[in-house]
Order: sequence, then C-alpha cells, then structure tokens
Amino acid sequence: MPRKAFVADVAAAAESDIPGIVSISRGADDGDVNFDFVPNSGERIELALLATGKSIDLHLPNADLTSSANTSKNVTNILEKLASCTQGMNIPELITTISNKLCHAIAGGESQETIKSAEADEDLGNDDDSEDSLGDYESDDGFGPFGGLPTGNSRGPAYNPAAPTLSPQLALLLNTRIRKDLRDAKFANFKIGILSGMKAQTTLNILSMSVHASKLGLSEEAMQAWDIEPTQYIVLLVKYGAGYKTFESVISEPSKSLEICFRVGVCNRYKPSFDEAFAAFTEVNHNVDSTRTEIHDGNQQEIYDTEFKHLFISSSLNDLMNSQFISLVKIRNSYASIGWNGAKKFLDDNQSRVDEATAHIGESAYSIVDESPSTLPDMVTADHMFEAARDGLSVSFPLIAGQFALSHLVRCTEFCLVCHNKVDSELEALKPYVCDRPLCLYQYMSLGFGPSVEHEIMTQPYVVDLLVSFCYTSVKTQRMREYPNGMCLSVPHMQPSGATQQYYVNGAAQPIYDSPDALPIQIDVASGQVVFERASTVIPVRDGDWVVIVHPSLPPQHGRIVDCSRFPNVRFVSTDEAGSRAAYMIPGVNPTTPAITPPPPGFVQAKLIVYETNFDDLSKESKNEIISLLLDSLPPMRDMRAYLASQSRKSTPCLRNWKDRVSPAALGLLRWIIASNRSCIIQVDKCPGQDEDDIQRAKIRLDQKLTNVSSDWVQFRFAQGSPDKERRFLQALKAQQDILKQRYPTIFAFHGSPVGNWHSIIRHGLDFKETLHGRAYGHGVYHSQDQNVCLSYAHGFNISWPGSELKIQSAMSLNELVNCTSQFTSVNPYIVCQFVDWIQCRYLLVRTMSGPVVETGSPDSGTMTPAFTDKVEQDPEHLCKSTSREVIGVPASAVAISRKFRIDDAQDRTTKKSKPSSGSRSHGSIPVDWVLTDETDIDDIQILLSDCDLDHEADKGKEKETENVSTLINSTASSASMTDFVPGSLDQATLPMLKEPAYATRTATLSLNRELQKMLKIQKSIPTHELGWYINPDLMDNIYQWIVEMHSFDPELPLAKDMRTAGVTSIVFEIRFGKDYPHSPPFIRVIRPRFLPFMSGGGGHVTGGGAMCMELLTNTGWSAVNSLESVLLQVRLALMNLEPKPARLNCLGKKQARNDDYNTGEAIQAYLRACHAHGWEVPKDFRDFGSS
Repeated sequence: MPRKAFVADVAAAAESDIPGIVSISRGADDGDVNFDFVPNSGERIELALLATGKSIDLHLPNADLTSSANTSKNVTNILEKLASCTQGMNIPELITTISNKLCHAIAGGESQETIKSAEADEDLGNDDDSEDSLGDYESDDGFGPFGGLPTGNSRGPAYNPAAPTLSPQLALLLNTRIRKDLRDAKFANFKIGILSGMKAQTTLNILSMSVHASKLGLSEEAMQAWDIEPTQYIVLLVKYGAGYKTFESVISEPSKSLEICFRVGVCNRYKPSFDEAFAAFTEVNHNVDSTRTEIHDGNQQEIYDTEFKHLFISSSLNDLMNSQFISLVKIRNSYASIGWNGAKKFLDDNQSRVDEATAHIGESAYSIVDESPSTLPDMVTADHMFEAARDGLSVSFPLIAGQFALSHLVRCTEFCLVCHNKVDSELEALKPYVCDRPLCLYQYMSLGFGPSVEHEIMTQPYVVDLLVSFCYTSVKTQRMREYPNGMCLSVPHMQPSGATQQYYVNGAAQPIYDSPDALPIQIDVASGQVVFERASTVIPVRDGDWVVIVHPSLPPQHGRIVDCSRFPNVRFVSTDEAGSRAAYMIPGVNPTTPAITPPPPGFVQAKLIVYETNFDDLSKESKNEIISLLLDSLPPMRDMRAYLASQSRKSTPCLRNWKDRVSPAALGLLRWIIASNRSCIIQVDKCPGQDEDDIQRAKIRLDQKLTNVSSDWVQFRFAQGSPDKERRFLQALKAQQDILKQRYPTIFAFHGSPVGNWHSIIRHGLDFKETLHGRAYGHGVYHSQDQNVCLSYAHGFNISWPGSELKIQSAMSLNELVNCTSQFTSVNPYIVCQFVDWIQCRYLLVRTMSGPVVETGSPDSGTMTPAFTDKVEQDPEHLCKSTSREVIGVPASAVAISRKFRIDDAQDRTTKKSKPSSGSRSHGSIPVDWVLTDETDIDDIQILLSDCDLDHEADKGKEKETENVSTLINSTASSASMTDFVPGSLDQATLPMLKEPAYATRTATLSLNRELQKMLKIQKSIPTHELGWYINPDLMDNIYQWIVEMHSFDPELPLAKDMRTAGVTSIVFEIRFGKDYPHSPPFIRVIRPRFLPFMSGGGGHVTGGGAMCMELLTNTGWSAVNSLESVLLQVRLALMNLEPKPARLNCLGKKQARNDDYNTGEAIQAYLRACHAHGWEVPKDFRDFGSS
C-alpha cells in the first residue's frame, strides 16, 4: 500500500468518532496500525491492522487483520471472517466495520454469525438486518424511505450512527438515488469525481464537483485579480461523515447531526487526489503534510495536477457553506416562493429557530427576487431547487450545493465576505470586500478572510508599494474617503501641537506632535533607556506595549517597551535605530541644518504616548495624522521583503513575528490597505532598483507593456469595476455598432488625477461625483490623448511614503473608450465621456522620482525587454501620444475584448451583419479547449452507469432497477417525449466502411461477445426514445465492426436543431475493434452526416475527417476496464457539450446531408493528426484498420 495513502487513511481514522475505538496510531513499521476496542463491559481489546496489499487505488487498500494474544477466541473468529472480505475498504471503513461487528458480538452474543463476502453482500456491517423490509424504514414525515433513516438511539447502545444499517433492498434503492443525484449534477455541466465511497454502505464519502474556469464567463482581469488560471477547475468538495444524505434526509434531520462539510478551491484537474481532499478537511495534520512533501519529490507532475489549492475567497465561502447553507436549504424547502436572498434574510431574523417545527415565517416578507445580471452564464444563474419544485422532480442535494457555491463565487463582489449579505452599495469592485458594518471589517481582518499581506509583499512588492504610497499621499493631502473603522486599532492619541517647527527632513521643516495623554519622561536615545519623571504605584506601561516618544528636536520615535522590571526605569526599543525616517520630501531650498537632525547626546526631556486609543474615536483630521505616522513607522518595502524571504527558509513567513519592528496597529493598517483594494493591478514593467533575476522570478510579462512611453513611467496593467464590467463594455460596443467606425471601434486616452486621489479611484472606480478642476466642458470623466496635457493634472504634491522604492511623483491611467465621440459630452480640447460603461481602464502609469529605469543586458543576452509583435491599430483621427509626442503602442493582448470585436467586424464588414456570436465565450471569458485534454476517470463514469450487474436481485423476485445513465442524458427533455428516429431504417449498403478485419483473437472475441450481449440487453429493456443510441443486430456481420446510431438529442441543442433542418434522425458511427481489445481502444468515427470542423466554429470533438478526438480513445487515456456503455456515454456527452463550441452540422440541405459521408481515409488521417497534436499514443493495432 503506498505510504501516502496509508498515512492519510490512518489520520482519517484517528479523526473519526468511531464508537468503541480509541488510540488509533501508526505502528513501528510501515503498514501497521494499532488501535484498541473498549466494549461497554469487559476488558480493553488490543488490535492491530497490517496493510499489505499493493492497490492501484491509493486509498482503497487490501488489508489483513491480526489481533493480540489476549483477544478472546470469539473475537478472533470474527476478525478471521472479516479478514477474508476486506477488499476495497479503506482503513477508516475497515475499523468502523470491526467496531460494528465486535459491538454486536459482545452485546448480543452474535459471535457465530455468518459474515458474507463483499461480493455477495456489500454491507459487511449490516448482516443482522437482512430480514428487514422496506416498510420498516419508511418515515412519517412524507419524505419517502430516505427521509427517516433510523437514528442512533433506535438501535440501542451497540448501534453506530456513522454507519447506518441498511437491508440489501434499501441499499439498492439508496445506491440508485445516489446515482440519480450525481447524474443530475453531471447533466447540469458539473464534472463529477468520486474520491471516497459514495455508496450506500460507506461511512466516509467525499465527492468532488467541478467546473472549468473558462465556463464562468469571467474576464481575464477578474481571473487575474482572483488568482485563477483559465485552465484550472473550480472545485467544490463535499464530505459526508455519516453516510450519504439525500435531500430528504438533509431536510428532516437537524443540521448539526448531518456531518456534511464543504470546501471550495481550485485544481489543475477536474478533481484533486484523495490525500489533497482529505487534507482540505483537516485543519492541522502534520503527518499528512510531511508525507505529501516526501511524495512531491517523486512525482511532481501528478501532484501538480491533483493539488487542491485555496482561492482568495475560500475561507469566506467555506464559512458560508458550512455554517448557513443547509439552514438556507431548509428554509427554501418550507416555502417555494422564497429564493436564496429571502432565505438569508429569514435566517438573519430567526437565527436559532431553523430546525424548530414552530418557527414561523412570514412568506410575503421574505419573497425577495433573486436578481442575476443578464450577462452571467446560465450555469451560474440556474436554480435546481426551484426547478425541481416547479416540475415535481426529485431534488439532488449535491447539485443544489454546487450551484449555490458557484453562484456565490462568481457574484462574490455583490456580497459581504463576513456576514454574506448583499452589499447595499452602488460601488462596483473587481474584488469582494465587506459591508459597511464595522463588526464585519473587524472579523474580516481577525478571521483571515482577507488576502495574505506576506504573500502579496513577496509576490507583488511593487504593487504593495504602489498601494501604500497612494494611501500615504491621500492622507497627507486630506483626500481620504473611507477609513479602517471597526478594526479596533489601538493607536497613540497625538496631533500637531502648532508649535514652531524645530527639526528638518531633507530640507523640509516637520511638525511637533503632542498629546493630552502624554507622560513626561527622560530618554537616552542611544541606549533606549527611559525614566519616568513622576513615578507612581501604578506602572503606566507593560512589557510589549507599543509607544511613541516625541521630542521638539526629533521626529516621533515609535517602539516597544521590553523591560519594566526596574520601573521607573524601563527599556525601550525603537523601530528607527539609526534615526527617523520621517516623511520623504523633494528637496526645496536647503537650510543650513543637516538633512536629518541628529539626536542629542545623553538623557533629554521628552514625552511618551502609549498606543491605547481606539482609532474609531478620533476625528477625521486626527485619523489622517495617525495613518501617516503609522506608515512612517513601517520598515521600507525592501526590508519587509528581505525579512519575509529569510523567514520562508525555515517557517511560514509572518510579519507579526517581527515584534520590535512592526506594531500591530501598523500591520493592521497595512492589511487594510491591501485588502480594501478592489482593482486588479499587475506589474508589467521594470521598476527602479529591480534586477533581471527578480523580474524572471516574479514572471513579469514585459511583453504586455506599452511602447513609446518614457522609461521614468512604470507601467501596470489595470482593471476595475465589477467582474462583469468587461461584458458590459462589450455590450456597449454591440449597442453602438451601427454608428461605430468599423475598423476602429475603440480609442485610447489618458486620465490624469492628483496622486492623492488614486487611493479612492482604485477602490471606487472612475466617477465624476466631485468637481476639482471646474468642469468647464461638462459633466463626465475627463480624458486627453496627449499625455503632456494629463501630466498637469497628475501631480503628486511632492509627497511620497518614506519606505517606498517607487517614490511616486505622478499617476495616470490609460483607458479604452467606445469610439462614439459624437455622443460624448465634449471632444475638444478634452474628451469628456459621461457613460461609465463606455470606459475601461487598461493601464496605470506612475512616474517615479528615481529617474528613468535603465535597461540591463545586451541584445544578445536575452534579458532585454521583449517586444510584442501584435499591436492595436488606432483611429488616425484619435491617436494617443506619449510625452515624447510619439504614438503609443498598445499590445493586442491587453484589449482582447474589443480586439475580437474588431476581427469579427472586419470579416463581414460589407454586409453590415457582423456581430459577435452570442454563444461565443469571448464575452469576457477565455476560450479553452479543455475537454480534449482532461478525460473523466473511468471510476467516475462507472458510478453513473446502469445496474445490470445486479441481476441476482431479479432472481430473488425483487424489482430490478432498469434506469441507466443513457436515459438521463435526455433529462432536460420530457421523459414522455417521443423520437423521430426509426430503428432498423438504416441501409448499410450506402455506408462507406473500413474493410472487414482479417484477424481475430480469442480474448477480443470473448470480450466483444459479452459486451454486445450486455448492450443488446440494455437496448431491449429501455424505450428507444429514452435510450438515445441504437445497435441493429441484423447489421452485425462481424463482431469487430459495429454500426451505432445516436439519436433523440435534447431538442434545444444546436446539433438537434441542425438535424431537424437537414432531415437527419441519427448520427451514424462506425466502431472498429482491434485484435488487442480490450487492452487497446476501439476506433470510433462518424460516417454521416458531416460536422462543421472545429476551425470553422464547430465542436462536439469531431475532427475534420470524422474521427472522434478524445483522449479516452487512445492508448494514453484507455483502460481495459472501460465498458462500451461508458464509452458510448462519453461520446454522446462530447457531442452534447456546448464548450468551447457546440457541435453543428456542416450541411443543412436534406439531400446533401444524406449523401455527404466521411470516407475512411480522411478519418484515419484525422485521428492520427489529433493524436500527434495532443501528444496521445496511437494504439499499436491501429495500422490494421487501414490494411485489413
């Protein structure tokens, strides 16, 4: 058994609450597990488990059982019987089963009971229930047989509620329901992954539900701001700790007893590994972590693909899902007219009464319409719970959870990250934040829902520098709109005294601070010794207190008290060991004083002010002063980054550990500055003092920077507004398409604003709520296409944060505007745009005081700034020029939306009909042909398949479940709908087919005969219009060559509509098997009709020659355990998949569709091209198809 899986299983068992089991631990050797069983009466029994099997499935090992010498004979007999039927169990399930059996044996004398094998009875722990009937489990609550499974008290002390006892009949029905619930989620476009259990008899069940990021309709800027790669999957993990719970069980049982947990994150594959999922549900597990580290070195690619990573919003979403989601489901189930918003309002009003039968709800008061932006994809706005109630269908709890989590993720900016209520604000933000309640801000910071300061400093130091600099200048110029109220920051109460300025920094006189709470002291600055002048019995400070010391000839000295044991003499450690770093100013007329006044020698008179005033209690003016003083006390950005880098070598880096350098108040303020930024800012330029190695480590995209811009302007990619603002910008382009210039739908212009305004701009967006410069040319956002004009409005008041490396002097943005200048408020001399949705920020430019950035490296060294080859062509009448009067070059990659609009417009310019396709994923999203490179594991397909392997139940006279997954593929259509497909109407003589095979092998022939009989049996038991595929046995001339027709697609699919137009009732496939089957995959190709090629806008995974382009059908993705039913399922799903493009027919004329078939040669060549393009291995027996 792999050590990684073994350690994870032992940890899972140790975390589980298994009745009678104590002290679960690993033994001295790998594979050993020691645990004790303590019965209700009698002595403790020591047990040991030895995992010896080598299983491909890492978390389902084979195991042998041994017991210690003092174990009784009866117990030993039970263990011996169990040892023969443990295959397929993981360690937590096995220990739970052992506990059940021993409890029954000791409590009820059942030591001689017969233990059936796993093959005959899946429920190893429930043999004594074999005589129970379905009626025994029916509840009176109206929810059916799964609404009232017996609780622990109904079975006495020996009953284990974590492993519900089910009869075989009830287990069969529950397994059917599990499959039905998962199918509903599958056909709602979620990818399903089974990580553990998901069967009626398993205790621990972990389900993965995922959606590819490209399907969420998010802009590239939103993905960058949220740290989501376009190739990743958004994953919801659901853990059932006490067996699977149906929707009815969730509704009928108290929320706290369900043991259902959720985790939201991202993964590079559609599901993480079991170890990653288990670790996500384990708060502290050092053993698992260390083991994973060891394994990482062995298989980096596998770990990378299956690693489960947290999103920036994971903590908030996990809190919502685990603390409120189930309660919201219960509320909505009670009153169908209430949506999620109404249920949330009711929950807030009746927090502790959701599970009470007497809870009263005024339905009309909470019938709040769940409004969703029209720009969101249908998958994000779907509401399975409402649709199921409306149509009278069963409800899939996993699907409800997946839709709820997905909706809140995509719309996260609309909700508070702490209380999860809708944010009542017109503010549009690219990043989510909290509402106006001070308590929410406090919890947001204290509970760690915000971004990691340390991570941001280490990965984007110059962006953090930019944010702090903007805040510093904003408070210095009295331009702050909002403050960090509600964080309970303890700060010193101090303000300028108004006295004559007596010290200078860089030639500028500084104010003297005072406070009514100041304590008179004497201080020796060199040694840090402080003496209180008026000693009292009450010591005014304690060890660890942060204080600030003010002196007429010195800047404020921030520091920490480290020793009060010799009061009134205390020791003080200053953050500024070599003198103050007060506000950096551009030198003016230098006086005769030195740049920084040195401290006086020996003890001097001063005042000490303790950090003990609540920031919220200060006036606006005092808040501005305190913020500037706290930022003054912060170490330089370079020092903070170096400190974190040194810490990361031995532990998790944390600025809180820098106790003598960073005060809690300053750190809290820094966190607020970073967390409250609601724009996406990404460095794409070299900054002053940055070397080439740093640029490469930070993966800075220098190819995305503007050209012809002076090097003293540092460039950042810049986006703001709500996540759907990019889509609204595109809609504005569409709406004005008739009057747009076809070749130049957008123009570029600069917007300049004083540096002190940018702290608010990056949080609230560009608006024209305040008038600063007269607005002589009307209301709107002012722009200029001459950077020199904007420069006069972008001054920085000669102020910059002293710890900054950028030393920002000016700031402006480069914006993209809809080119409808005739509708602007003004065009000359300034562009004044009054429509905010017509403006999209693209770049943020900051001018530094450090002078031009010098490019290092020679042209041959490879370190020069890479130049982009594709740039946007600008409107000759509206050229945007830099300070050097040159036309700036804008990379096409920076304006993907309008760029695609331009391309579509130019392709059909003469017809005036060029409109971006409504089904295109270019509307703010990133099209990725992801399905072709990420096939679903066969285990995750098998769980959706039919129950034909349960024929023994029919022999017992019980009704066999006949529904299979092929039926539910058409779940979106009415089950009563008929089909225009006529079985047996296909004329084989008209089909161009591969030559009949001249080979045959015993293994392949036997396997194919079994598969054919199984398929025909399924086909006979399911109505044709529900099944969706048809095999005519009369056309089966050779077992190695099958003809399969797929039909009865959802009538709303584009493919189904094309088939009706073309008069086609089925898609005809040829399936050819090689001599190595089942160890090699079949070759599957479309014969007729022809599909629209992928390069022409088609989809469905059909190549230009008709062969199916699926990794499953190559040696790379094939498994010998694949059933042909599962293969047909995946082929059908591929045809129905709307992403990245839906399958369409290439010919719409009836005569053309019936006569334009794919020939065999082009299919073979297309298959080979697809394999080479994706790096898939071609089956060795594939060459036989062309020669036979």
